[in-house]
Amino acid sequence: MAYTKTVWNDRIKNSAGDVIQEGTPVSAGNMNKIEKGIEDAHKQMEQAAKETVSLPYGLSVLNSPNGSPLDIEIQGRTLASLGNSDLEGGKYYVLASADGRTAIVVDGTTYKGIAKFAGKNTRPTVIRTANFEGKVAGSTVENPHIYKATSTSVLTAPSAFGSSDVAQTNYDKANSLNATVTSVGASNAASMPQALFSFNLIEEVERKIGKIPGSTVADKVTWLKSNLNKITCNWHGYGSSVSGNKATFSAWAGSWLWNLTQTTGSVAMKKIAIGASDTISNYIQSDGFVHFLAYADASDGVTASTINTDYVELDIELKANADFYAPRVPLYEVPQESYDKILVEWDAAAVATRYPMVEGLKSLQNPVVTIEGENLLPPFTEWSLHPNTKIISPYELEMNAVANANTNNIQVDVLPNTQYTIFLDGNCKIGIYNTDGLQVISGYSGSIPRTFNTGNNTKIKVFISNDLQGSGLFTAKNPILTLGSSVRPFKPRNPSYLYADTILRGLNSINDVLYQDDGRWKVLKKWEESILDSTLTYGKNADAPGLKEFFISGLLPNPSNQIKSMISLKFNGKNTPYNALVNVDTYSVSSSTDRFYLRVSNGDTGFVDAYNPSTDEIKAYFNGWKVKTVDGSNKPTAWVSVIDGKDAPTQTLDYVKANKAPDYTGYRLLYQLPTPKVVDITDKVEGSLSVSGQTQVSLDSGVIARGKVTPYYYNGDNSYKINLAGLETTAPESILKYKADKILKIYEDGSDFKNYTIVKGGAYGNERATIQPVDYKANATYSVTYLALEKEKFATNPVNVKASYNTSIRSTVDQMNEQLADVKSMASIHERYLYKLLLAAKANGWSV
Repeated sequence: MAYTKTVWNDRIKNSAGDVIQEGTPVSAGNMNKIEKGIEDAHKQMEQAAKETVSLPYGLSVLNSPNGSPLDIEIQGRTLASLGNSDLEGGKYYVLASADGRTAIVVDGTTYKGIAKFAGKNTRPTVIRTANFEGKVAGSTVENPHIYKATSTSVLTAPSAFGSSDVAQTNYDKANSLNATVTSVGASNAASMPQALFSFNLIEEVERKIGKIPGSTVADKVTWLKSNLNKITCNWHGYGSSVSGNKATFSAWAGSWLWNLTQTTGSVAMKKIAIGASDTISNYIQSDGFVHFLAYADASDGVTASTINTDYVELDIELKANADFYAPRVPLYEVPQESYDKILVEWDAAAVATRYPMVEGLKSLQNPVVTIEGENLLPPFTEWSLHPNTKIISPYELEMNAVANANTNNIQVDVLPNTQYTIFLDGNCKIGIYNTDGLQVISGYSGSIPRTFNTGNNTKIKVFISNDLQGSGLFTAKNPILTLGSSVRPFKPRNPSYLYADTILRGLNSINDVLYQDDGRWKVLKKWEESILDSTLTYGKNADAPGLKEFFISGLLPNPSNQIKSMISLKFNGKNTPYNALVNVDTYSVSSSTDRFYLRVSNGDTGFVDAYNPSTDEIKAYFNGWKVKTVDGSNKPTAWVSVIDGKDAPTQTLDYVKANKAPDYTGYRLLYQLPTPKVVDITDKVEGSLSVSGQTQVSLDSGVIARGKVTPYYYNGDNSYKINLAGLETTAPESILKYKADKILKIYEDGSDFKNYTIVKGGAYGNERATIQPVDYKANATYSVTYLALEKEKFATNPVNVKASYNTSIRSTVDQMNEQLADVKSMASIHERYLYKLLLAAKANGWSV
């Protein structure tokens, strides 16, 4: 417990001898409190003590009684989506759809959202529900589907609705079934209100289910028509017109067909469902969209007509054998130990965190740990600013407001149901809102500290504005948002961090481990991953009707001990399980040789039963090429891609055995090492961590550290841009390698660079940066550290991270002394190497 000091007062008398202030008594209680304080301080000085906790993914809080370095140990993990794989009886599985809109059907039973089940020997049928959750008006980045509105005397074709969609408030009302309606009205005689709902099937399938084979939109539409089993659109709403509460719902197939009408005597919500199966190809348009129209009867010029929508969704059901690749369905095999905890010890949110959507096979890559300082607010250069705002210094702004509600805002990650305190100097006001636009606290004077509770929110938006004070000059200086209910002196945001550029794998509680030893960062590696490409040694072992059995020599260091401790994936991401080579798309290994065996169907390779392919022809297949045509002896004469059926650009065996087909990733093999090995990765780890008092901690993955960029000069506003959307082809050197979720830091010649502004939107991803010409150096080298946006393509989440910190002054001092000794040792080593380099340089005629 923290020590609370006693304030000692003198006994004071006035001139008449009366006591006007009683002195603090010298009592046993007060003296014993002093003794207790001395004892506690002595223990803090003498005892070496540490506490170890487990950090969850996302935000959490550590509470260290004194400042301390934070030691981290991160265990790896690997997930492989089974969305296009055959499941196995006797194994355990989890479906972890965080948004609740992915479902699978296994042996007649439907599992949706977060669910667990014992496996059956069958392939799941995938169903995906599309709606307007997360939709941003005018953008198809967050959600690709579109809602438009009009009122005319005839039913309007989708192409005649124009380019503008509805306002954000309409999307927000239509994205859930909550009795809050979005309305389209018409008051002119013969005019009908119409609401158009357009769903992009290609984008929904590729973002949430898996990649569609084909290189063009036409190819993908053809695939949809062949591989979708059914689509069903569910509309909830009602009409209002001279005809009463009548509403009609239609689907577009070159004209508005399949009209379904419902009428109620009141404004009670009604559901209309339109579904297609055998006629599905009639409704999928050449751009991959399907369109639905809700409308009410025409106005008579006296009584207005309105179509009201509460909620609309589209169920997309694939055929059980749908041939997609790079699966993204969050369906995973789990060991029984984890299976027993799902929805028992781990609630739905924890399950979704542990089993996020990944594309194909992904491991924990590039973990990042951030320890916040006292102030959670970044400088104003990272805020979204009103055009009338001028930044005076990183934490000071002026705003020449010309009307009410000129606002500047920033989004901040927070813990739910937690107390925070906010404060600033100046005459601006502060508003706190959640991401749905609802007030947490609003419009109070920033110069008065305010403590608030975050409720159920994990993100808040902080607004600094003139609120309702009208026009004039408004200032804001030194804003501070702190964890807890205490007001603290202003400090700039100064988090400590740890970025690790490494991949950490793990299966069945056997995990790679990232840890620090004697000041060096190391990985205890227990797993390795290989791509089966043309560099390996191949051969054919046997034939069976409809398939061939290939082998790869020298791939595994100890195959007899690894026969089941691995994941084998086909080029399309389908799991090829261990099955003693009984079936096609299975693997085995030899107990007496170093061979790894795969059984592959002739339908995949193009080889025929009677033909014995050469080693080079087998290599061509493992480069992603399939036999197209053969000569009279069944020898291949032409090749096409196994991904999209496109011809090889050069139809020679020399070409296809040496070059991969476009977009082909190859067979992959994740296997356990017979003996773990330790790898030093100190040069791939940046930062150090410390904790003091009650501290907010963030744990994530997918950090890209110091990715090189060359800012692009943009004539439009006379500034230099980093990661501006639209420059991917014309100025790719200004674009980050991966779509950016959040830009963390920018460096100039390797040092922290402060003179930039973060802009949300119009980016390759979520964020871009602007540098003014006065701050830009033409000959400098710029780099960016950022979080990847499409993390499913990059990494899974960290969930097993041990954090240790000192709980006594002595242990803190001891550790700092150890770290200082490590730093001195490394400095002496570097000094020795530098001396040797200087001697070598002089010996070769170089002067220093």
